[in-house]
Amino acid sequence: MATAPVIDFAAAAVDQLGDIKARIAELKKEEARLAGIVAESGRDAIDGFTFRATVVVTADRQSPDPKAMEAKLRELGVDGRWFAKNQKTTKGSTSVRVVARKA
Repeated sequence: MATAPVIDFAAAAVDQLGDIKARIAELKKEEARLAGIVAESGRDAIDGFTFRATVVVTADRQSPDPKAMEAKLRELGVDGRWFAKNQKTTKGSTSVRVVARKA
C-alpha cells in the first residue's frame, strides 16, 4: 500500500510568498521607472487615456538635529540662538500620484 506524500502547507506558503514578493519587486522597479518619466516631463499633471498623473514636488525643509538638541538640552540655560545654528537640511522630494480619470 502506497502512502500519500506529506504536504507541508507552511513551506508551500513560503514559496508562494517569495514568488509574490519577487513579482512585487519587479513591479516596483517598473513603477519607479515610469514615475521618473512622468516626473521629468516638466508638467504638473498628465492625462492618459484611463488615468491622470499629478506630479507633486515638496520643497527642502530644515529641522533641528535631535541628537544635538538632546545633548544641549541636558545643559541648563540653552537660548534660542543655539537652535538656529544647529538645524539640518532635509532634501525635498517628488512624488507622482495616479488616479482613474473621471468619465
